[in-house]
Amino acid sequence: MRVALCSDTYHPIADGVSRHLVDFKAELERRGHKVRVYTVFSTNDGVFGLPSYRFPLYKEYRVGIPVYELYRDMQRFQPDIVHIHTPFVLGTMGYRFARKRGIPTVGTYHTDFVNMNGTLNFPFIKSLLNIGFQYNMHLYSKLDAVITPSKSTEKFLYSYLGKTVTIPVGIDLSKFRFNENKEDFYLFLGRLTRDKGIVEFLKVSSMLKGRKFKIAGTGPMRPLVEKWVERNENVEYLGYISEEEKIDLLSRAKLLVVPSRAETFGVVYVEAMASGTPVLGSQESREIGILQDGFNGWFVKFGDEESIARKIEEIDKLDMKGIIRNAYASSREYSIERTADELEVLYGELIESKGKG
Repeated sequence: MRVALCSDTYHPIADGVSRHLVDFKAELERRGHKVRVYTVFSTNDGVFGLPSYRFPLYKEYRVGIPVYELYRDMQRFQPDIVHIHTPFVLGTMGYRFARKRGIPTVGTYHTDFVNMNGTLNFPFIKSLLNIGFQYNMHLYSKLDAVITPSKSTEKFLYSYLGKTVTIPVGIDLSKFRFNENKEDFYLFLGRLTRDKGIVEFLKVSSMLKGRKFKIAGTGPMRPLVEKWVERNENVEYLGYISEEEKIDLLSRAKLLVVPSRAETFGVVYVEAMASGTPVLGSQESREIGILQDGFNGWFVKFGDEESIARKIEEIDKLDMKGIIRNAYASSREYSIERTADELEVLYGELIESKGKG
C-alpha cells in the first residue's frame, strides 16, 4: 500500500502524536509499504513540509501555510489511502485531495480540545477551543472511518460521529529500557500546560521538600517552572530533552507523575511502563484503560495537589518490585506492531470498499 499521513505535528515536535507517527511510519515501511508524511516544516526523509510560521499562542508548534505544491507532491506519490491525524491545515488539505480522486480517508482523534482550556492563558480560549472541536467534528464526519485511541474517547465521540473504531496508539516498545532499580526522584514529562497538571506537580514539590523532582518538557508555562526551580532546590528543570535522554530518564525515575485531564490515550504512560516505571495519573484518565489503580499505577483527582502529595507518601512505603513488573507487562499491549496489524486490516477494507464503489 501507499499511505499518506497528514499531521500538523511531527518530529522534532515532542508530543505523543509525533512520536507515534515516527514509529508508525517506520513500522509500515518495514512491512514493505510506501509511506509519505505531510506536515509543517520538516527536514526528515520521506516527509513533505509545508512552509509554516510559529503559532503565536504556543511557540513550540507551527502553523502550515497552504501551498499548491502539496497537492502536486501527493499527486506524484499516488496514495492508496489518506490518514489524517490533525484536523487543521494538513488534515483539510489531505481530505480535499483524497475526496476529488475517490481515495479512502481515515482520521484518528488525538486531541482533547474540550479539556484544554487551561493550556493557554488567552482571552476567549474556551471559545477558540470549541471552534477547533466543532471543526474537527465537521471534517471527521466526512471521512470513511474515524479511529479513537481508547474506549472512553469512542464513548465521548459517539453522539457527534456515531460509530468509530478503537485502535490504541502504539509505540516502538523496543526503544525503552526496563529497569527495576529505580533512583529516588519523581518525574513530570510532557507539555508544560495547566491541563497536564504541571502546576500541581510544582506545588507538591514544595510540600515534600525532602524528595527530589525532575521536570522535562516545554510549553507556555515554562517561565513559571523556571522561577519555581530558582526558589526550590529539590526541583530540577531539564527543558527540552532528546529521545535518548527521555529513554534514560524514564528508566531511572521512581514514578512518572502526570495528573492530566486532557488525554485521549496517554503515550507517555506506555513509554514509562515499558521502562518499568509506574504512573500516577488523574481520575479523569481512568477510563482510557491503560492504568489500573494499585496494579501498574495510581489515580488522583485532577487539580488536587494534597491528594498527590499523600499518594506519593503512601507509594514511598511500598515494595515496588511487583508494580514495576506489572507496569512493564501492561505496556506490551500497546506495541506499534499491534497498531499496524489493525490499521493494515482497516486500510485494506476501505481500499477494497472504494474500489467496489
